[in-house]
Amino acid sequence: MRRLLPWLLPLLVAVLGLASVDVGPGPIVKYAVYFALAIALPGTLLLRAAWRSTGNWAEDVGLGSVVGATWQLIGWALFTALGWQRWLIVWPALVLVAFAAFGRRFWRIADPKPLPVAWTWGLAVSSAVVLGASTVGVMAYHPMPPGGTAYYPDLLYHLSMVHELMRSVPPELPQVAGERLEYHWFANADMAGAVDITRLAPIVVVFRLWLLPWLVVALLVCATLARTVSRTWWTGVLAALALAAPQLYLLVDTSVNLAAPVSFLSPSQTFGMVAGVTVAVFLIELLFRNAGGWLWVVAVAVAIVGGGSKPAVLPLLVAGVGLAAVFLLVTTRRVPARIVIAGTALVAVGVGTMLTVAGSTNGSGVQFLAVLKSLPVYTAATGDTTQPGAGGLIVPALAHGAVVGTLTLLLGLLLTLQAMALVGFGVVGRRDPVAWFLLGAMIAGWAGYLLIDHPSVSESYFIYTAAPFSLAGAGWFAATSARAARRPVWVAVAAFGLSVIYAGLFVWARGVPAGPPSRQLWASTRLLLVVLALTVVLLVVWRRFLRQAGSGLFVVLMLLAIAPISSFIQSAVHGDTEKSPTYRAPRWVVYPDEASAALWLGSHSAPTDVVATNTWCRPAGPQTPGCDARGYLVSGMAGRRTVIEGWAYTNQAMAAQGVGGRRYTEQPSPWPERVALTNQTLAAPTADVLRRLRDEYGVRWVYADSRDGTVSPALDRLAVLRHSVGKIKIYELGE
Repeated sequence: MRRLLPWLLPLLVAVLGLASVDVGPGPIVKYAVYFALAIALPGTLLLRAAWRSTGNWAEDVGLGSVVGATWQLIGWALFTALGWQRWLIVWPALVLVAFAAFGRRFWRIADPKPLPVAWTWGLAVSSAVVLGASTVGVMAYHPMPPGGTAYYPDLLYHLSMVHELMRSVPPELPQVAGERLEYHWFANADMAGAVDITRLAPIVVVFRLWLLPWLVVALLVCATLARTVSRTWWTGVLAALALAAPQLYLLVDTSVNLAAPVSFLSPSQTFGMVAGVTVAVFLIELLFRNAGGWLWVVAVAVAIVGGGSKPAVLPLLVAGVGLAAVFLLVTTRRVPARIVIAGTALVAVGVGTMLTVAGSTNGSGVQFLAVLKSLPVYTAATGDTTQPGAGGLIVPALAHGAVVGTLTLLLGLLLTLQAMALVGFGVVGRRDPVAWFLLGAMIAGWAGYLLIDHPSVSESYFIYTAAPFSLAGAGWFAATSARAARRPVWVAVAAFGLSVIYAGLFVWARGVPAGPPSRQLWASTRLLLVVLALTVVLLVVWRRFLRQAGSGLFVVLMLLAIAPISSFIQSAVHGDTEKSPTYRAPRWVVYPDEASAALWLGSHSAPTDVVATNTWCRPAGPQTPGCDARGYLVSGMAGRRTVIEGWAYTNQAMAAQGVGGRRYTEQPSPWPERVALTNQTLAAPTADVLRRLRDEYGVRWVYADSRDGTVSPALDRLAVLRHSVGKIKIYELGE
């Protein structure tokens, strides 16, 4: 009971938080039972049968949930391909029945190794913080359709894929019926399986329920990795707190997303990171702790899930195994066969997923420090206006002589935004292959972050995915330092105090003011100069009076505390006048008649019906060349395939980044014939045009939005008007 009681705190926070964003008790209970009995419990049993128990239920459930999700994805693919989606609940039930009959010993922990109650409270409090920030912060900011006036387009895009993955394997591209879906969609497939089993509305699952249990699992598996490498229980708590603390500011301020490395707007990041960390735990046991047997199969299966969820996952794992192999080759003159096998398997999985389910990578190039272009102060500090995806092998500001401004931003970026990803390098020099495994993953994360130039700045996902490895290394470094420190508590207090000072300095230097270049340069360099001076003074004092005792612990705690403290100070001092209680962006406004008509269409049409619609551009209005092609109204809210809708996230569009001076989101459609046919259908329809829609694309419905172009009255006699509201008319085509 002492270990169960703390978990009531995050459970209560989740229930109250969901209730505050209009989720009733029925869906909450149904989804909680689903996740417990269809994901966590079957996965935990399979994990114990394939390997062993970790010795405690919390870590078993964390790793087991990822194994359970992997098992469910296999069942989802089989059942959906056969058209048996509504019977998917049989798949996890088979596991429970089999273990009830033949594997009763796996329901108990044969060799209990309970973690301290302090560990449980640390993870429970961290979970409560993340769940509270997600619900009363991020989810309240992003209302569910049709409860808001604007919706972040990625959410509707993910919703469209969930609908698609509920009806076909392999999936089609919902916005271009008949084309293959090229995207890392495994997280969306997990959502689709959840909808199939719970029978809840896809909107509720995507916007509200799916993320919450995976956030808790993320904390559990990251804590497990940290404890596994350091063999010290409190390093797991440190990792969980480091992930949870930056989310605290969402309780007092609104934001578009959770603080990285977890994400609400990118479920693929959260799901892929969780899978990648779980594989890392398994690889450490397989390669360096003499585990074997069926755990190999489990590790490869979960690696496939990671690669199918986010392209950044497998490069980190391959690099980790590769650097550990190099270390062993140098120190022992041999590389064990199991490391060769693991590396080969990971490369094969990486190639396979890149060729099949890792879309949206087109338009990427190589450019050193390209990520700096995403900073709001980049242009002010350097004078460069180059867009992501363009500019050569070196960031243009550096190539054109803006060296001081560029390097200042680089150091500021490293000191503030990515301190969490730096501290793990404290394990450098350890004569342990596990340390070099972590280093390989961290180096690969930084390499992707600093060398890749993606049109949407998606290179950031490399450093986000590497964060748990860095936290594990930081915890290991801190545990070693704590054992050497004579007063670890006072070291922690000093680190916290210095973090407050540094955070205040970062807030003081926020932004670059308008004015002459000399003023902008001073504004961007003053912080760096003050921080460097203060650091030199403190290091001298530290060496003189404390003789470096616990210096590693001091550095780790100081760097991990800077980001959340600076967020709080910024909210208190500056506020955030650009944010509203809910997400409001004129470009992404969805009018009430548009939303209600889309929901009507979704409830009155078959899942496989195809719709012709003119809603591919946002904001709604007269369509002009160069409009933002991220309109997902029909494919997302209605959940139906379209002849053509928003094409911005297709590989074809992303490959055209920069053509004509436009971003990929504003490029013309890669399928101009579909656009022309749709426009003709709405503006100048004939019986032959409608017949062509039916014969070539299988269209049954026409969703006509007069805001987006001319809608001819002739449609009233050529098709059956089934629904009309505001400026929207929905027609059904005859046979």
